[in-house]
Formats: sequence, structure tokens, C-alpha cells
Amino acid sequence: MQVSVRRLVLFPLCAARPGQSRAALLRPTLRLLSPNTRTLFSDTGVWEKDYRTETRRKVEEWWHPRIMAQWQKDSADRKKFYVLSMFPYPSGRLHMGHVRVYTISDTIGHFQRMRGHQVLNPMGWDAFGLPAENAAIERGLDPEEWTKSNIQSMREQLDSLGLCFNWDREVTTCLPDYYKWTQYLFIKLFEAGLAYQKEAVVNWDPVDQTVLADEQVDENGRSWRSGAQVEQKLLTQWFIKTTNYAKPLLDALDDLPEWYGVKAMQANWIGECTGCYFDFKLKVNGEETGETLSAYSSSPETVFGAAYLSILPSHRLLHGSSSVRSALQRALQPGRGERLSTVTPPCVLILHFNVTGVPDCSEEDLSVATALNLRWTTVLETHEDGTQTLINSKEFSGLTREQAFDSITQKAREQKVGGHLTSSKLRDWLISRQRYWGTPIPVVHCGSCGPVAVPEEELPVTLPKLPSLTGKGASPLGAAHDWVNCKCFQHLKNKKKCRSQFITA
Repeated sequence: MQVSVRRLVLFPLCAARPGQSRAALLRPTLRLLSPNTRTLFSDTGVWEKDYRTETRRKVEEWWHPRIMAQWQKDSADRKKFYVLSMFPYPSGRLHMGHVRVYTISDTIGHFQRMRGHQVLNPMGWDAFGLPAENAAIERGLDPEEWTKSNIQSMREQLDSLGLCFNWDREVTTCLPDYYKWTQYLFIKLFEAGLAYQKEAVVNWDPVDQTVLADEQVDENGRSWRSGAQVEQKLLTQWFIKTTNYAKPLLDALDDLPEWYGVKAMQANWIGECTGCYFDFKLKVNGEETGETLSAYSSSPETVFGAAYLSILPSHRLLHGSSSVRSALQRALQPGRGERLSTVTPPCVLILHFNVTGVPDCSEEDLSVATALNLRWTTVLETHEDGTQTLINSKEFSGLTREQAFDSITQKAREQKVGGHLTSSKLRDWLISRQRYWGTPIPVVHCGSCGPVAVPEEELPVTLPKLPSLTGKGASPLGAAHDWVNCKCFQHLKNKKKCRSQFITA
């Protein structure tokens, strides 16, 4: 109950007035509070010595609805300010790292409101992933139930900290109404050719019979769960073509403010984008094999002078079901780089990464080609003034190196055989896992049509309920027969029949 008399309250600081000295500014002052002013202990009007939990609860109950009501009164014509913290993973309990991050974002939000801004400070949950699936397996629980229980617990903890989030904007990434849009974006990438499948080497636990993330392999190359020595296994995986946008991403860093070395870290991760990849078609005995080898060229304009290509020892062409596997294995020996006369381009070597060897512009490439007694076409002509132009390069002959660089990479992009400027160390992003608790990839695999995207009106493709998870064997989704076996949407569109297909996740 509020007291009905004015009270004297001691304020340690007062606002500065013109001509007021620093000493006067810092001197405590006495001010009168009106009867309508509410202080921390205005329920009793008595300054209590002990700050009890019950007192805090009463104060929070009084202030919380008023703060929420004030936020709803924010005028739409105010300048907007967006505060976004990284969403927590719902592991079950907050730790001091959470307290630190969300206290900072809450303080920023309050500060910007005091400046008159309309502030949006949402909260959400990064809820899919391996930790929740593994925790559920250990406890014999359903990952969805485990995750939702943790979210409820952590939400209560955040409220107890007095943090003011826009809970009406809360998102949870494991709910269909959220990952519907994740699937929508994937379909757009797939339709644009930016999401694709290929064979790739993954970490395989031979005991648990499952794929492991890099973080689940210890420094000794063993599984953190079973202790087994992790093997490298070739599986078909989904990738996003991040390399197509390496150069624009690198250039866009110039438009961002510096922030504790983050820009340099990002630039180093991308690398210097001075070259590109080309997709070379492979032939055996002069006949097309249908296989391609993507190799990096640091000087794309000299690609017509390539003497050899290198290949990773773990490349799918050496280990997968490709039509040139046997030919490559017969001709190539690790460390020797013997010439393979039956496969063109002229020579393929085993090196540390896929690269195009051009003797005309690299002393190292020249040494390798000379040591192996390889032949190559000279493609550069140097003039008296030091400039160089292209020769023996089809329609690009006569161009300067700078002109040819732009023309050749542009034509490669037009023909969809590479040409996107990137670095030699950046790779496309592998996004798929052979696990259960994650967003289903909305693609049907049809024996006749190949991969077919699920129509947008059919989204979301929701995860099926499974009776139990073991963490062993193939993907748990293989046991969801009613979910796995489905119809091809392309055949439905054309009113044709086809055998049952499956959706990959």
C-alpha cells in the first residue's frame, strides 16, 4: 500500500545545472517524492534492512505487466532499433555465459528505449542438433519431449533474471511452423543449382554404426561416445555452393565496421579469391565417361596451357563407384604421380588438393611437368614492354592476361562449369547428417526423375514420430516406412505412376 505523505529520499547524484561545480554535482541531495511515486519498498513505506526473495517477487509482479504494457505503446513512428542475441541451445540449464550475453543485450535494449527508440529484442531456441538426440538416447526419451521440457525450464530462468525480451516474437527452430521456411529456402537453393548432392568422406563410428560430426572425434581420432577408432567412409551428402559467393562475401567485408578482429578472422577464413575452379570432363580412351574433376586454377586465363590435374587421395573418383575408378587406380600411385595416358586432360596426379598445373605461370608446376616428362601447350607470349598476351587459347588468343581472366571466367560461369572467384582453401558447405533430430531435407528421390523438390504448398515436411532411438545403424528415419515411402511429385504432376520413393533427411 502506498504511503499518503511526502517522504524525503537521499539521492547520491543530481542532475547538473549551469554553473554548478563538480563537487556540488557529486554531493548527495535531498528531494521530495510525491505520494504517487513508487519506491522499492513502497508496499510498507518502511526501509527494510533485509532484501528478501518475497520482496523481489512482489516488485517483479508489480513491474512486469507495466513494462509489457509500456512496450506495446511504442509508437510506430519512432526510430527502430533491433537487438538480436544468439539463440541458446536448450540443453536444460542456463550457465554464466548465458547470463553474461543476455544481460548485455537487455542493457542495450533498455538504453535504446531511453533514447526514444522502438526496440525489438526477441528470444528463440536453436533446438535441433546432435546433443539433444544423444541426450534423449541416453535417457530413453523422445528428443522433442526432452527439448520442449528444457525450453520451458530455461524460459523460466530467463524470466527470473528480470530480462525483458519480446516473447511474442519467440521462435523455436524444431517446430514445423519455423522449419517450414528453412525448407522453403533450401528448395530455392536447390532450384538455383546452389544445393546439390555428391559423394563425400565422413567420420564413421564402426561400433555405433553412425556418422559423427568433427566435434565428436577426439584428438586421437576416436569416437567420444564409443571410443572406437573413427573410420573415413564415402557417403552421398548434400552441399551448399558457398564457393560461388566467396569473392562477393570477401568484398562485402569492406562495408562493415571493425569489431575486435572479426573482419580479419572472416577474411582469413574465406582466403584470397584470386582464382577459380573449373569442371574438367574426363575421357577414357577418347570416350566420354560422364565424370568430371573439379580443380582449382590460380591463373584461370592460362587454363588452355594445363599440363596436369591433381586429385585428393580421398577423392570419390578413387574410392567411389565412378566409371574411371579402376583406370585411375591402375595408373596412379601415391607419391609417384605417374602419368595416366588413357585419361584426359593430359595427366592426373595425386597431391594434397585438386589443382590445375600450368607450367607457363608457375615454377612449381614447371618443375613437376618437367620431372614427369609431360608435354604442354605454351599459352603466354611476352612482349618487349613486359606485357603478356594469350596464344593457342582458341577465341581468347590475342587478349591480355587481364582481359582473358575476365572473359574465360565469365564464359565458364555461363556454361556452368565453374569460373566463380574463390580461394583454394574454401570448400562447399556439407549440411547433411545421417541422424534423426534435424530439419528434413524436402527432396524426393525418384528412380526415374532423380531428386525432385517437394512443392511449396506441401511444406513443411515434418519429422515422423519414432518409437525409440538407439544411435546405432543407419539413419533412424529408415524405420519410418510410412514416411520414407512416398510418391514422386513430378509423376503426380504429369499423372504418371511410379514406384515408391523416399525423402532424405
